[in-house]
This record gives sequence, structure tokens and C-alpha cells, in this order.
Amino acid sequence: MEPILLFIHGAGGTHRVWEHQLEFFKNAIAIDLSGHWVGEGKRTIGEYVEEVKKFCDENGLKNIMMVGHSMGGAIAQKFALDHPEYLRAIVLVCTGAKLRVNPIVFDKIERNYDQAVELITELAFSDKAPRENKKKAAEEMKKVNVKVTCRDFKACDKFNIMDKLKEIKVPTLIVCGLENQLTPVKYSEYLKDNISNSKLETIKDAGHMVMLEKPKEFNERLEKFVSELRKQSL
Repeated sequence: MEPILLFIHGAGGTHRVWEHQLEFFKNAIAIDLSGHWVGEGKRTIGEYVEEVKKFCDENGLKNIMMVGHSMGGAIAQKFALDHPEYLRAIVLVCTGAKLRVNPIVFDKIERNYDQAVELITELAFSDKAPRENKKKAAEEMKKVNVKVTCRDFKACDKFNIMDKLKEIKVPTLIVCGLENQLTPVKYSEYLKDNISNSKLETIKDAGHMVMLEKPKEFNERLEKFVSELRKQSL
């Protein structure tokens, strides 16, 4: 049976960061975490995990390949620890086992949200990314309430499962842009070194928003991983 691909966005994001993947993959679902269109959001990664679990239960989702970007990757890791029976595999995109946030980010978010979004967006893309891509991403982020985005980053700042990674047993694909400034490649290498059943794929000329910057390359790697899992289940 083909796994259901469940895409989880990052801090201050929405399902739209996965637009290229939703067009490419069958059995693909991308959700908006609470507060990212309506509601107040959550305060911890654990609370988001339970929200995603509730969504899975309400929609009868099993045999899931959970694809998480940044904060979404933190959610996927903790989901794999707390509820592995739901999962066929996880895909960790530009994330880490610990997600410390520079205090400057919190200061800028609280003082001037528009400027904070511009700074975050600039850091999230590689220098080679077209200006229009950055502009579109910034416009999408500005649609999320400032309080929700701030809570997201605080949830990331508290996240640390470095000592629990070896407990993750589901097949894991790790993907990272080589020019990622927000969660550098060394974060992904740490995941690879500590999750037993894992593989790391890097993509050149891409930063933190690798799935938007290099959708063809990203989709090819994800499709290959899906194909490998399919062969294993035969």
C-alpha cells in the first residue's frame, strides 16, 4: 500500500510552502497547523504533535510518511518517538534535533514584524534564489499572526531531543540545502549520525527553503525514497 505523504510546515508558515510537492505527488496532504490561518497556535512542539495526531485520527490516517520542514521536522521527530505506529517513515527537511533561535529574532518580531519577516526570508533562501521567490515567501509569512509566529519560534527554541534520537526507529530521509543558514548542514549530519535507519541527501544552490528553491531536485529525492520503501514492502 502506498504511504500517505503528510506535509508539515515550519514556524510562521502555511501549507503553501509545499505547493510544488502537492502538484507532484499523489496521496499528498499538507495541513495548516492551528493559528496559521485561524486560532491561536500552540506553545510547544509536543502540543503540535498531539494536534497532528488528532488530525490523523479524525481522518483515519495510517501508514504515513510524515514530511516536516524546520519546526515541522521537529514535530515529525517527536511524533516518531511518541506515536511510531502511525508512521511508515519520516522525512526531515532542513531541521535539527535542537533548534535554538537567536534572541535577535524575537526582538525584531516584537518590534517590527514586517522587518523581521524580511530578515528571516532573506536568511531562509540562498543567494541564488530569485527575488520574486523571496518576496512571495515573505508575503505568505506576513499573513500569519505575529503572536503565532513568535510562539512558534519559542517552541523551536525549547526543542531539544539530541539525547533521544537513537530511539527513532522508522526509516528516515534527511534533506538539506547546502547553503542553509538557519539550520546548517551540520544539523542534518547530526541527525544522520544518530538515527540508525536514516540517509542524508544534500541539494546544492539551495538554502533553508529547499523545497521551494529546488523543487525538481527535492521531489526526485523524495520520490526515490518512496520507491525504496515500496520495494522493501514487497
